[in-house]
Amino acid sequence: MTDERGDSSLNVIDTLLLPLRLPGRVVADIQTLTNAVVSMQSDAQQHLSSVDDRAGQLIDGLDDLRAAIARIEARVNTLEEDRMDAFLKATKLLQATIDRIDDRVALLESLEATLTERIDALRDDLNDRMIAVKAEVEAIHPPMDDMARDVAKIDQLLPDPKDGPLTRLKDTLTSE
Repeated sequence: MTDERGDSSLNVIDTLLLPLRLPGRVVADIQTLTNAVVSMQSDAQQHLSSVDDRAGQLIDGLDDLRAAIARIEARVNTLEEDRMDAFLKATKLLQATIDRIDDRVALLESLEATLTERIDALRDDLNDRMIAVKAEVEAIHPPMDDMARDVAKIDQLLPDPKDGPLTRLKDTLTSE
């Protein structure tokens, strides 16, 4: 029995022998991994020694930093003591200014309340007067309608201005 890939009996034997070859491959892979770990260990040891050296330099730098911080704190304390009086005086002046502004704000609020009351009173008075005017206009409206009707009746009773006696008189007086 043969197939496209070759002799099928050889493939079967290779497949059957594969479990026997597997432990040898595993041992070879473990040896490869062990060699890689050993080389990585020496690289890591070199890097760790470099880190140790830098850590020592960092500790020395920290001591210098602590000394600088102590000098800065001493200078800040001196500045705080020197400027505290000036700060307190400025704070008192600022508080006095704030108090004056508060007093003026209170006066302005009082003035605003007074103006609001007066404007409301004027608005009420204006509304009352407008209501009275409206009542008067409504009271005058019917007599004015009556007058308009009377004027229309008078207009109908008047002779035609183009043909009346006044037109003839005018024509007579102005004819040339």
